Amino acid sequence: MAALSTGCSSDEPKNGASASPVASQSAAPEAISRASNTPIEATIHMHYFGNRVFDSNWPVFKKAAELTNVTLKGTASKASTNSDEGYNLMVAGGNLPDIIQFYDGKLKKLAEEGGLQPLDELIDKYAPHIKKYFADNPLIKQAALNTDGKLYIIPYVQDGLVQKGWFVRKDWLDKLGLQQPKTVDELYTVLKAFKEKDPNGNGAADEVPYFNRDNRYGIYDLLSLWDTQMGLYGKDSKRVYGPLEPQFKTAITTLAKWYKDGLIDKEIFTRGVKAREILLGDNKGGLTHDFFASTANYNVSLKSNVPNLNFVPITPPASPTGIIKEYTVRSPYPTGNTMSWGISTHTKYSLELIKYFDFWFTEEGRRLMNFGVEGQTYTMVNGKPQLNADILAKPSVADELSKIGAQQQIGFKQDYEYERQWTNEIALKGIDEYTSKNYIVPPTPPVTMSEQDRQTISKLSGPLATYMEETLQKWVLGAEPIEPNYDKFIAKLKELGAEQIVAITQAAAIKK
Repeated sequence: MAALSTGCSSDEPKNGASASPVASQSAAPEAISRASNTPIEATIHMHYFGNRVFDSNWPVFKKAAELTNVTLKGTASKASTNSDEGYNLMVAGGNLPDIIQFYDGKLKKLAEEGGLQPLDELIDKYAPHIKKYFADNPLIKQAALNTDGKLYIIPYVQDGLVQKGWFVRKDWLDKLGLQQPKTVDELYTVLKAFKEKDPNGNGAADEVPYFNRDNRYGIYDLLSLWDTQMGLYGKDSKRVYGPLEPQFKTAITTLAKWYKDGLIDKEIFTRGVKAREILLGDNKGGLTHDFFASTANYNVSLKSNVPNLNFVPITPPASPTGIIKEYTVRSPYPTGNTMSWGISTHTKYSLELIKYFDFWFTEEGRRLMNFGVEGQTYTMVNGKPQLNADILAKPSVADELSKIGAQQQIGFKQDYEYERQWTNEIALKGIDEYTSKNYIVPPTPPVTMSEQDRQTISKLSGPLATYMEETLQKWVLGAEPIEPNYDKFIAKLKELGAEQIVAITQAAAIKK
């Protein structure tokens, strides 16, 4: 998953870069064949995360047009803030643009309906860089395949493994005489103290002990503290479905209690992406689970507003069984919720567009999408791209790059180096602890299964996820009691196919 994140505000080069580097001459780009002999304009639907909408004025895509002869024109409305609605309206309208960018799960379904064309032969003949990438990374290609075994999408591939960690207000711990919570019980004690003992010192009981900016799944990050997760995942070389595990009942019951007691943000399902800015900026937020780099940066960006802010990563609290693990990692595999793009069956530019897609897998194209435009956002230093000091000084490096069209979630391979350059020492220390102490649980690789099995899982997954999410939210909010309804919940999950999905994926994993 990618975050709407905040960058490091220091204006000094990071992590060992010289304070006054001598810029080398630009690295000579590899030979790039133009995607078209003459300039063409192709249309693209690109609207994601509610606020990421394609802009033909983005310098990154203008530069790409210079290099490829392909100019893109966006078709999605910038006035809309509902990406799902925009996608559905586009598909329902029937007049598909040349390129469509959205979640891989949605695009695979569109392919089944005849809206996207298969890319296998096009890649084999005209996209050598994509072909090589998939040859070198067969599991990523495997995860991108449709139920018919063909490839219709090119996915956005995240780089780096470490993604999220636990962050706590150490200044609040110190003020209340508390230690870093090492276990779930100690975490409860800390959250309760944050709620009741006025650590922000304003005389009002307005602290929000646990908050999260993901208003769909953020509260469920806490489930890992009981050795379980939402939905289907890999565990001990097996596929399991979290809610069917015995410890899930204890976990969700505890979360409902914590919410009722005010230890979890009352607006956790609605507050949304600005939760960190709002709650840390108002000196009210106490603990979260979020991206290392962007979360640690609030110590810098909010220093003038909250002088005592000391928001630091901590070791994942041990579960009741003593397990200390971090399950949220960056997966390079398309998961169903991974941004990707494909070529519609309505286009007359199939050949040109597969070459255009291939451009983003060249060294030049990948650098352009990761770091922006040379001379504008980065300089080549000793043969490597170094983000400029004025970019690193911005409150949000990621947002600044996004404004010019870089770091968009199209089909390309991200480079973690871009993020490392704006990751401050607080985050780097946490990342080092999580990696050196092996807290990180590696992502589960995809499995190969028959077309019939893929179709079965595709059919079952949607209704199952909807029922699970709606029920759990009602329980957390107190709109429905967990007891005597829990056994009915488990029975319904099984009726909707949870066990069938586990059996199919586990059998496929064994065959692998």
